[in-house]
Amino acid sequence: MAHRLALVFVTCGYVGYLPLAPGTWASILGCILLYLLPGLLNHPLTVLLIAVAAILCINRMEFPEKDPGYIVVDELVGICVTMVGQGLGVSSLLKGFILFRIFDIVKPFPIRRLEGLPKGYGIVADDIMAGIYANAALLLLGRLR
Repeated sequence: MAHRLALVFVTCGYVGYLPLAPGTWASILGCILLYLLPGLLNHPLTVLLIAVAAILCINRMEFPEKDPGYIVVDELVGICVTMVGQGLGVSSLLKGFILFRIFDIVKPFPIRRLEGLPKGYGIVADDIMAGIYANAALLLLGRLR
């Protein structure tokens, strides 16, 4: 039972099994949840708790690959980090989504290096850093207006 609950959590309710870019689907799910639960999922303490739970669950699981595509809770954490302290309107969420996906895919320094951390640490840490970059970019874009 615990393994099944962990699998539901790390796959974001099995979103990780959707075809074609499951990480993008999980980021979209994150945006929807952020919109529906304003102030909860973009609160730093909530994001920290989700990240720690993700790392613990991933570290207890066994899987053949280093970072299986179906594990997408890291994208949920990343989009939540992106939106910490940001507005949660549709426009802000869309900008945050695009910026997060760009940083998550391009992986500028040190994001790619963070992937090398063991198990759940590496799976989650690179998305946290991509979220930090995206959050900073959102702040910069807001100041340039």
